[in-house]
Order: sequence, then C-alpha cells, then structure tokens
Amino acid sequence: MRTNAPIRFDRSRGSTNTWRALVCALPLFSACGGATLSHVVQRRMLRDVSRQGQLTVYDAENETVIALDQLDEAEDALRDTRQQLRLAGRSVDRAERRNSAPGIQLAEAWVDYLEQLRDWSEEQVELRRLGLLVARAAIELTKAQVVQREDLPGGKDFALKDFRKQHERLQLRFERETKRLKSLRERARQKELRWWELRRRVVAQTGDHNTALWVD
Repeated sequence: MRTNAPIRFDRSRGSTNTWRALVCALPLFSACGGATLSHVVQRRMLRDVSRQGQLTVYDAENETVIALDQLDEAEDALRDTRQQLRLAGRSVDRAERRNSAPGIQLAEAWVDYLEQLRDWSEEQVELRRLGLLVARAAIELTKAQVVQREDLPGGKDFALKDFRKQHERLQLRFERETKRLKSLRERARQKELRWWELRRRVVAQTGDHNTALWVD
C-alpha cells in the first residue's frame, strides 16, 4: 500500500486546515508519477480559494486516487506473473529430467504464454504510470480553472489553453497506448488457448491427465 496517498477532504465538515493539508499533499504525486508536467499551478495560488473551489479540486483529485490504485494493481499483477514464470521454468526442468516429451512440450508452451503475459504486464504498468500523469494533468487544469474563475493572485500569469493542451495531449497518448496494449493482451490469450488445445491433444493421445497438473 502506498504511504503517500492524498489526504481526503470531508465535504460535510471540511476545514481550512484540512484543505491546506490536501494542497500540501498534491506535490507528492510528482514522485509517484515518475514524470513532470510542464504547466502546474503553484500551491500559494490556492491559499485563498473558496470552499466551492476546494471541492472542485477535491473532485479532480479523486481521479488521482483511482490512478494510484490502478498502478498498484498492475504492479501486483506483474509480480504474480513473474513468479508464475519462475515456477513454469522449473516445471520444464522437471519434465526434462523425467525425459517426458509431452511434459516438455506442454511446459514450454506454458512458459511461452507466460512470457507473453509478462511482456504485456510490464507495459500495463507503464500505461498506468501514464494514467497517473493524465490524472495529475487534469488536476492542474482544474486548479488553473479555479484560480482564474475566482480571480486569485497569479491567475493572470498563465494561459488556461496551455493546461488544456497539456491534458489533451497526455489523454490522447493514453488512449493510443490502451488500444495497442489490447492487441498485446490478445496475443497472450491466443498463446494460452494454444496451450489448452495442446494439453487436450496430449491427454487424448496418452490418457494421462496428470501431465500438466502443475498449472491446474
């Protein structure tokens, strides 16, 4: 679990101190995202923001919480896949020691599938990091909109269109990568289906249902 998760603002009884704690926590996302944004709103600009402005930024900040959770899930899935791959490699060794041709064939096919799944999982982690950056860009856009709408000090020093373009550019990149990763995931799925078909044929030929129990 990440220890730098943002502080949640209680809509029903939020205080100025709670809001300031939230504003101070926002820069922590820079470390989480692994990348920086070109256009950001300085914390000092939000010191005099209205309660409605606080809630508006809070709503945008929730997207970052979701993005962090998705990144955690992707990293967990990658660790699990790498562990499965290590175990599958040992199964190949065991099949070779037993001099079992069907066992070797099945074990190698399973390794082939897991290698493809690992490649997809690694890219999925990068996609979720990009998703976190998209969420951060959305927060900066929202903060810029609030600062200008409430005519807060410093709001006239930046162009809102720059924040909007920053978010749109990252969102478009995220959508392209999401589409590309779908094809990678489908390749892994096809390799898994080929393994199941191979296993079915081996069982039909040998009557041995125990050949591949190591993945059941």
